[in-house]
Amino acid sequence: KGIRDDFFAPSVFQKDPKTDPEPFYQASPLYHVNGDEPDFLVIHGANDSLVRVTQARAFVARLKEVSKHTVTYLELPGTQHAFEVFGSIRSRHVIKAVERWLCWHRATHQKPARAAASVAEPSASA
Repeated sequence: KGIRDDFFAPSVFQKDPKTDPEPFYQASPLYHVNGDEPDFLVIHGANDSLVRVTQARAFVARLKEVSKHTVTYLELPGTQHAFEVFGSIRSRHVIKAVERWLCWHRATHQKPARAAASVAEPSASA
């Protein structure tokens, strides 16, 4: 049992996942992975009590299995859900890691600017 059974099932879905699992599958990102995903950076706390770390690991494993793109996973030891809400050394390091990943992503996928020499200037008619 966990947050799904104790909170989401009775309060949000108002269904039992054992007898009516479909709404729970539809709400899970794991069941929407189809191989068309872009590069992914997944960050998850190892001590997350809202979303179990095993769910993040399963999601990342599925992404890596079917994706043609880069999947990066950062699992943070001793970290709870929404750890970044309060500033800390850990959250600052994660922000720097996200920034580095985004810079890598941009550098990897940015189309190079066309060189001025390769663009023909229109000729003036005489």
